[in-house]
Amino acid sequence: MYYALITLVFSILLYLIFTNFLTIKNENIKIKSALSKVLSISANDPATEYLIHSLEEKINGINKKLELEKIKRNNLYSILNNISESIMLVFYSEDSNALILDYANKSAQSLFISSNFLGKKLSEVLEDHNIIDIILKSYRLDENISEEIIVYSPKKSFFHCEIKKIFLESEKNQNYRIVVLRDITKEKELELMRREFLTIMSHELKTPLTVIHGYSETLLMSDEKLSPQALRFLNIIEDESSRLTRLINDLLDISRLERKDYEYSFKEVNISNLVKKVYMIFNSLTKDMDIKLNLDVDDDLIINGDEDRLMQMLYNILDNSVKFTHIKDSGEKEVYIRLYGYDDEVILEVEDTGIGIPERERNKIFNLFYRVDKSRTRQVPGTGLGLYIVKQILEKHRAYIEVDSEENQGTLFKIIFKGRNINEASGYNS
Repeated sequence: MYYALITLVFSILLYLIFTNFLTIKNENIKIKSALSKVLSISANDPATEYLIHSLEEKINGINKKLELEKIKRNNLYSILNNISESIMLVFYSEDSNALILDYANKSAQSLFISSNFLGKKLSEVLEDHNIIDIILKSYRLDENISEEIIVYSPKKSFFHCEIKKIFLESEKNQNYRIVVLRDITKEKELELMRREFLTIMSHELKTPLTVIHGYSETLLMSDEKLSPQALRFLNIIEDESSRLTRLINDLLDISRLERKDYEYSFKEVNISNLVKKVYMIFNSLTKDMDIKLNLDVDDDLIINGDEDRLMQMLYNILDNSVKFTHIKDSGEKEVYIRLYGYDDEVILEVEDTGIGIPERERNKIFNLFYRVDKSRTRQVPGTGLGLYIVKQILEKHRAYIEVDSEENQGTLFKIIFKGRNINEASGYNS
């Protein structure tokens, strides 16, 4: 019984194989016959049969390559559809005088008002025109663009938008643009919450701190005889309330500087005189700290800027340099201030011989509340706000700052301004 069953299964398999072979053979005969008619050749000729066989193999090879390309294309689409950023491929059609959408991943499709979007005008599938405007700007300027934009449809969202020029081979050689939109709505909401919190907290704390500081100062200056312990406690209260007041003032200053509607008072500033003025303030302080302050300034260098904010910027940098030079255990303790002109630039350098900044932390020192390695700087008072304020001020002045530092060797801050003939003051508030 068992062997009979095996024999039956084997017979069925042989039948299926033979039937399939006959089907394939018949198909080949049909193909050969069709090719013979098209090429006007004899199907029974061995040379012709070899040619047809070679042609058949090439067609099969092309079909396999085509299938592989389809798989690659599907894989690429799958990758693009699983990217969180919205990606679109568009080109400008001169025939219709409009932007045409050639591709969009799933994230981008969530912005559309129509599911039928391929080959459509971008204005037909996008209700919000801010995206269209920035793409057209890229075509108008003929350059890549990177900006933050607000999109109001289907809901209010903030995006970091990048428009990249790209050349793709096509029938009409269209000038394509890749549009990449990264949703930064949560980041913006958190930033707004932080600003509101800092502003409210700073205002609420300022009044009680002023009262505490005022009363402690009054008691210290009064003729009342106080015990040594009471005097020590009052001095601690005054020092700590003063420190908190400075912190609150810095936070309020930051909230003002970060506001887009905050206006700087730009005018022509003799930065040479400004640097000399700040030098005089610090020179008397550094003598008591056994630090030598060196000044090397070219006269009458002029830039466009806000004099008060520039003084605040220089004060913060010098304050850092002096503090971190003062805590150095041994070796020379010097701070150098240099100001000079180079081509159309004005360059300000503040260099110290202090404890330096570790390489791993160098790019973080301008972050809000960031302080370099607390184990090394515990004895230095500070909140991590000074250099953040410096960055905000320099950004408004369209200046940039470079930092070069070596641990235990010192730090160099190099600030580069454009001369007064390059940028007009009226352009800075834009």
